[in-house]
Amino acid sequence: MRLPRVIGFTALLLLLAACAPRPTVEVRPVPGVRVTVPVRPQGATAVESGKNGGVRAPVIKVLPGNPLPEPGTALSDDFAKYPTGAVLPVVAPERYGLLRRGEWQKVTIVEAFDPSGKLDKAVRLEGGYGEGYLTTGARDWSNYEVRASMRVKEAGTTESAVRFLLFLNGAGNRALELRVGYQGVRLDKLAGDQRFTLIDRRELAKTGRTFLRDQNWHDLRFALEDTGRVRFWLDGTLLLEWTDPDYKAGGFGVGPKAATFFLDDLRIERLPAPAGG
Repeated sequence: MRLPRVIGFTALLLLLAACAPRPTVEVRPVPGVRVTVPVRPQGATAVESGKNGGVRAPVIKVLPGNPLPEPGTALSDDFAKYPTGAVLPVVAPERYGLLRRGEWQKVTIVEAFDPSGKLDKAVRLEGGYGEGYLTTGARDWSNYEVRASMRVKEAGTTESAVRFLLFLNGAGNRALELRVGYQGVRLDKLAGDQRFTLIDRRELAKTGRTFLRDQNWHDLRFALEDTGRVRFWLDGTLLLEWTDPDYKAGGFGVGPKAATFFLDDLRIERLPAPAGG
């Protein structure tokens, strides 16, 4: 009889089938079925569930609308609590916004060395020639001071600069723009697509070159008053002062132009109202 041989051949086929690699099957959820997916990143604050289990991204505004710190307190951020690689306005949309104009750059949390050589965290901003800014504050912010540390990593062209927006409005189309670059320190007034130069301190070109090239951490300080008066210090030296008749309130922004830099130890405090204000 051939029955044992048939049984043996069948067993061999079953064994080969069990050992063969299984095909990969793409499984797609059926429309209308709720699927729960763990998508909330560490440190995120505004990831919300949508319909049918979808996820709605955080609402990123030009200005986040966060309140000005109360007297005696400060908005202080060393960026250590955010996960490395995170996009800052995504994980902290209640504190930070984005102003995008055309090309945008990366705004991510990275590891960076502090002035003593200790490994720490900072915000890395990288950009080309397009205009983009990391922002904080609200359109009614006034009488406040901003302090931060900054180290420029790359600034390879004569057009390279770091730009700061003072008294930025909620729509992002009006502000004073302070620029530190190879050409010195300049203050422009922005309104839509118009730009008017208020102060152009080309005699500070050496200061600008040092700031962009020396790879050191520098201390920045800004004071913005409801009289329209703005002041800027670099490493404790007052470099610019202006009182504007139109722009007297708004948020703060910072962004690169053809440069890459690290921002750390951000601190924002309320200033006393100016005498007679």
